[in-house]
Amino acid sequence: MRARIVGLVLAYMRRRGGDPGALIRSFGLPATAETDDAVMLPLTSLHAFLEAAERATQDPFLGIHVAIDYRRGAYGVMEYASRSAPTLRDALLRIVRFSKLMTDHVDVTLEEKDGVARVEQKIASHPLCVGRHANEFFVVTLLAQGRSLVGDRCLPARVWFAHPRPKKLDELVAAVGTEQVTFDAEANGFELSGSVLDLPVLTSDPPLLDVLDKHGEESLAQRPAAADFPSQVRRAIRERLREAAPTLDGVAADLRTSPRTLQRRLSGDGTSFARVYEAVREELARAYVADPQMALSEIAFLLGYADLSAFLRAFKRWTGQTPTQFRG
Repeated sequence: MRARIVGLVLAYMRRRGGDPGALIRSFGLPATAETDDAVMLPLTSLHAFLEAAERATQDPFLGIHVAIDYRRGAYGVMEYASRSAPTLRDALLRIVRFSKLMTDHVDVTLEEKDGVARVEQKIASHPLCVGRHANEFFVVTLLAQGRSLVGDRCLPARVWFAHPRPKKLDELVAAVGTEQVTFDAEANGFELSGSVLDLPVLTSDPPLLDVLDKHGEESLAQRPAAADFPSQVRRAIRERLREAAPTLDGVAADLRTSPRTLQRRLSGDGTSFARVYEAVREELARAYVADPQMALSEIAFLLGYADLSAFLRAFKRWTGQTPTQFRG
């Protein structure tokens, strides 16, 4: 997936006196990753990159601090269109609409019902979404952007995150502006009063907005259609894991296709059944191990491993740590 947060994190590291080059080399990123608009990374690699960046900076609130340290203009037409919109509602609608210019894998929505507005970010079949630090970056950035556009009334009634509850919440609560924060929600988002969405944007510029809207729509029209077949396979694997270890034949049957066709379609997307299965296991493993109440033997069983030692070897391969080290 295309990840703009990678460059922002690397730049943040440099400003703190760190060496972004070490992370660039470790993850095989382009030498220009720090200044590129976006970097292509598998989702599991993005999770691992952000965890490695946390360790390198010794910053448990990495996503929040990168959001606060945000480089204006990093999100191009989406950002400038929101700044030029007439109301906060119009600004958020531009963010939802033009978020597809960032990536096709992440869904951002705005819904209003009974005087309450919900802004939410999620990825189908990926319960951790973009990982703790990117999750927190998304919510904190949008709320900070909202306050810069309409003032301090942009305070959420509640906030939720896809990742497990971290050990400390003080900076997160201060950054989002509410103590009503929940976790393990399989999505990131917040609620605002519908009346807040009617507030005028301080930087509204209708003529510029017309130009930006036209440019944004033209850019969307030029993007290729999203290929969501791997997401369907991930979803089927997750469903099958609830009962037994998924098989190629079983997942193909669930998707009403043949094993050969399933493999061919995945190959066309640059992946395979084995790699998708491995990615699902890794993502679930990271979420389960982060929960100290879950026994490792239970996690191994839920992920379809025949024995605990096989799971422990896989987890060390994915994260470079044992589950005990990962839990801290």
